[in-house]
Amino acid sequence: MGWWRPSRRAGGRASAHTRWDAVRRFLLRRRASARTRGVAARVAGLRSLLGGGPRPEFREKLRAELMGAHAAERAAGRHTAGKHAAPPAAPPRPRRSLLVRLRPLMVFCALLAGMFGTGVRTYHAVPGEVLYPLKRMAESTVLDLAHDEEERAKRQMVAARQRAAETASLVDRATPERRRLIGQTLDDMETTTRAALSRVTRQGRTDGGAREFAREQRNLVEPLLPKLDRENRDKANQYLSYIESFTGSGR
Repeated sequence: MGWWRPSRRAGGRASAHTRWDAVRRFLLRRRASARTRGVAARVAGLRSLLGGGPRPEFREKLRAELMGAHAAERAAGRHTAGKHAAPPAAPPRPRRSLLVRLRPLMVFCALLAGMFGTGVRTYHAVPGEVLYPLKRMAESTVLDLAHDEEERAKRQMVAARQRAAETASLVDRATPERRRLIGQTLDDMETTTRAALSRVTRQGRTDGGAREFAREQRNLVEPLLPKLDRENRDKANQYLSYIESFTGSGR
């Protein structure tokens, strides 16, 4: 028997323990082969008793159920993977043109230019124009911000100069409405001038600034006398008589 031969690699005679192990493995293999043949025979007998295996209808139904369960598992797996998948990347934003990028700056410049133009027009506005009330409101605010009597007198002199310049602008295009506005402007000029020079007088001196102001006002108002109507000419002459005392060396 081939299984009884000792191994040449071991070199020499096999021990008794090794021989008995080989015998035991051989017997176990033969017993397992006999048992397997017995089980196969029993299965063949049961198959013959059952009529040759499951019916074709049962096989088709079972196959359809298995395929449906497999498809449901695959669909559930795709749904779960979709939930945890990263959101799709947003499409790249198109690059804005140079005109679009400069639009805020252009709007700011337009607003700034509009504000500057409005300020200039307000400064040169004359009685009867839309922006003239805004001009007078700004002058009133500047007067209220004066920190002492001397500063307030200087700002009132500036306002009186503005009234003289406005009168000159109104005289060039005299109409009945313009003549009424000229009278109001002359009244405002005289009121502002008296307030400024009264403050200077209360300080006990008539400085060079007051004399220069009086001379400038005389030079602005005297050329207007031939262009004024009788009523406004009388107002202008009364104004010139008042400031004449401040044009000399002192009072």
